[in-house]
Amino acid sequence: MKIIGDPFFIQFVVPLITVALSVFLKFVTRNDQHVSFQKEDLAFGIDLSITALLIFVVSSSSIVKLSLAQGAPQNIIDKANAIPWILLSVFLGIWAVSTIVRKLGWEQDGKLHIFWGISLPNVFGIIVLLFVVSWIVP
Repeated sequence: MKIIGDPFFIQFVVPLITVALSVFLKFVTRNDQHVSFQKEDLAFGIDLSITALLIFVVSSSSIVKLSLAQGAPQNIIDKANAIPWILLSVFLGIWAVSTIVRKLGWEQDGKLHIFWGISLPNVFGIIVLLFVVSWIVP
């Protein structure tokens, strides 16, 4: 049970489990008359990056609170000062990836392109989640 309380588990494994469950739900809720599993079901990158962004925002609020205290350590103040830049960077990254998916990620038949539509956003989402988890863990 100790592993469940570990920050790594809560902030990295739980979002990945959530993504796996969402892929599973896409699969099991599809109409039985349609193909049961499609490659589009594996497109979770944008969702994962949004989840990482929300984790970052929630965790950052406590860092900002600590930085406003009288006599706050310089490393906490520096971390709080970096928050707006990280938020901007992640937001622009999500915007860029979604634009790439919109422009290059679709094939002629309305299916997602395996690299531009699925792999690239998934890698981006995992990178953002890894960054956020490593940044917020004390």
